[in-house]
Amino acid sequence: MDELIDWKRPKMITKKVSAGQMWKSEQTGEVFVVTSLYRDVLASFAMLRAIHSSANENNKRAKVVRIEGGGECIVGFSIAEQV
Repeated sequence: MDELIDWKRPKMITKKVSAGQMWKSEQTGEVFVVTSLYRDVLASFAMLRAIHSSANENNKRAKVVRIEGGGECIVGFSIAEQV
C-alpha cells in the first residue's frame, strides 16, 4: 500500500497545478511537464509528458488532488525544483 498518500501532509504542494509546470515522478525520478489539465465528473487530471522523450509512449495521466487548507498536488509526483 505504498501508493496511498497521507493527503493531510503531502510531500510537495503548489497553490495551483497549471500547464507548463514540471513535476518529478516519485517512483522513477523522471521529470515531466504538465501539458494540459481536465476535470472529470468527480476528479481532476493532469496530462504529463516526459521532457527527455519525443515519443508519446511516455505520456501519463495523473490525478490532481486538492489539499485541506489550500493547494494542490499530483498523485505520485513532487514539484520539480523551481528556478
